[in-house]
Amino acid sequence: MKFDLKRPCENCPFRNGPTRIVFACRERAEEIEEMAYRQGFVCHLTADEVEGDEGETHFDFRADGGSQHCAGALLMYLKSGMGGNVPFENLSEDEQARIESRLDWDSPVFESEEEFLEANESGVAV
Repeated sequence: MKFDLKRPCENCPFRNGPTRIVFACRERAEEIEEMAYRQGFVCHLTADEVEGDEGETHFDFRADGGSQHCAGALLMYLKSGMGGNVPFENLSEDEQARIESRLDWDSPVFESEEEFLEANESGVAV
């Protein structure tokens, strides 16, 4: 997975604003946050659209060599003081520093995981 994005997209679920994707409930947000921390979180704009067995299409959010890590999730983890997430922390210190220097630290993202989860309790954007 690549870490080239500088800021979250308009619909990033980790962005704290009215255009973000909102999860239906806190429990779903907890699943997403846990997955994002442990496995990384593919930016939905770089996810691959794939065709299923019955001709339906869906997006493949598995991290691969061409996908980009979500800048919003990474910024949230770094701003919260936890450091990055597991995929980020597995990079060399020099690579982590390079990625951190490229990020737009003024981007509107949640300041902590708890703030992110609270914002998804009602399933309505605030």
